[in-house]
Amino acid sequence: MVRPDPGSFRDPASRVVFRDGRVLRLLDQRGLEAWNAVASAEFFTRGIAAGRIIETEPTDDPTGTAAGALEHPRLPLITYPYEWTFGMLKDAALLQLDLLDEALQEGFTLKDATPFNIQFRGGKPVFIDIGSFEPYRKGEPWLGYRQFTRQFLFPLLMHAWAGIPFQPWLRGDPEGPTAAHMRAIIRGRKRWNPATILHIRLQARMEDRMRGSAVRSELRSAGFNAEMIRANVGRLRKLVASLEPHPSRAGWAGYQECAHVGRDRDAKSKFLDDILGQGDIGTVLDLGANDGHFSHIAAGRGALAVAVDGDEPVLDRLHASLDGEPIATVLADLTNPSPSLGWRLTERPGLWERVDPDLVVAYGLIHHLIYTASVPPTSVLDWLREFECPIVVEFVSPEDEMVKVLTANKEEAELHPGRTEAEFRSLLDGRFTVKAEQALEGGTRILFHLLPA
Repeated sequence: MVRPDPGSFRDPASRVVFRDGRVLRLLDQRGLEAWNAVASAEFFTRGIAAGRIIETEPTDDPTGTAAGALEHPRLPLITYPYEWTFGMLKDAALLQLDLLDEALQEGFTLKDATPFNIQFRGGKPVFIDIGSFEPYRKGEPWLGYRQFTRQFLFPLLMHAWAGIPFQPWLRGDPEGPTAAHMRAIIRGRKRWNPATILHIRLQARMEDRMRGSAVRSELRSAGFNAEMIRANVGRLRKLVASLEPHPSRAGWAGYQECAHVGRDRDAKSKFLDDILGQGDIGTVLDLGANDGHFSHIAAGRGALAVAVDGDEPVLDRLHASLDGEPIATVLADLTNPSPSLGWRLTERPGLWERVDPDLVVAYGLIHHLIYTASVPPTSVLDWLREFECPIVVEFVSPEDEMVKVLTANKEEAELHPGRTEAEFRSLLDGRFTVKAEQALEGGTRILFHLLPA
C-alpha cells in the first residue's frame, strides 16, 4: 500500500510517498525532466558521495500514475528547525548556500530555500529535497532569497545579535520573521551594519512596495543573472559563517560541578551499559541528555541515540562534537514538546509521534519535572509508560541535596504526593515491573530498570 508523506504535497512535480518501509519520490513530467538533467551533474554526484545530498536511485513507480520515481534511504528520525540549536541551523544554512553556489556553477539552481529541506545524520546536515534542483533559466532571480532570509538568516540574526531564541518564532510561524519584523527587532549599532542595510532594511522597503508576482517580474527585468546570484550567496555565506551564539545564552555551565554527577556517573554508566548489552536495541531516547554522556554509551553499542534536552548551549556543544556518531540532538522542553503542526495538523507530526524508542533513559530528570515543573509523580510515570518500552530511570528522594535546592521556596502543601521511595514504588505497581535496581552511593538516589506491565 502506498501512503503519501503528509509533509510532501506542496510541489506537484515531486511528491514523497511510503511503501513497505521504503521512501519513494514520485515525479510528474516536469520533475522527471529536472531529475534527468541534474542526475549526472558533477556537484550532485559529488554531494551524494560526500553525504551532503540524500542518496537517490531511480526505481519503478508503484502507483502507475507518475512520469518517474526515485528511492531514498529512510532516515531514522525527522527533526524540524524549531527543534534545532543555533549551531544546527547555522550548519544547515551553510549547506544550503554551498549547494546553491555549486549548482549555479553548472547551470542549476535551487527553487526553494527552507530548512525543512535539510535533516541531520551523525551531526552533519544532509539535503533531502531532490525536487528542489532545477535548471537555471537565464535572467531569473534567486526565488529562494526571501525564504532563505526569513527561515535561515533572520532567525540566526535574532539569536546572535539580539539574544532572542528563534525556535519559538519558527514553531509559531514556520515562514519565519519578515524583514519588517527584523527592522523592529535589531537595535543599536547593528541597525547600521551593512548586512542590516542590505538584507533587512532594503528588503523591508521592497516588502512595502511589492507583493506576490510583482517581486518576481521586477527582479527579472532588473537583469539578474547567475553571477549576480553567486555574489549575493557569497556575501550571505560570509555573514552566516561569522555569526556566533549570543553571550547571554550560556546554558547550565555548572552541571558538571554538581557533586552527584562525578560521584554517580560511573555507576550510572555501567547500569545502562549492562542493559544495552542484554539485547538488540535500535533506538535509545535519552531524556534530559545534557552533555550526551549516556547517548554516547548507547551509540557505542550501535543504537541510534536521540538526545533530547531543553538547554540549548549545552546541546549545541554536543552537536558540535559529533563526528558521524549515530546521535540525533533535539532541543525540546519536555513539559512543552513540539506538537503536531501545519496543514490539517499532519504536515509536521509532534515530537513523540516521530520517536519510537526501544529504550528510554531518564537519568537526572524526573525530580526536575516533579519539583521544578510541578508535574505530579503519577503523571510522570503515566507519561513514561506511554512509550511502551523499557525505561531506565533515576529516583531521587526528598532528602537529596538537589531536591532541597529545588524546593527551597516551596511549602510542603505545595508539593504533590508520591515523592517518597515507598510512594514511588507503589506508583510503579500496575504500570511497570522492576527488572533491576541499584542504590547509588549518596543514599538518596536509586536506579531502576523498568519493564512496561
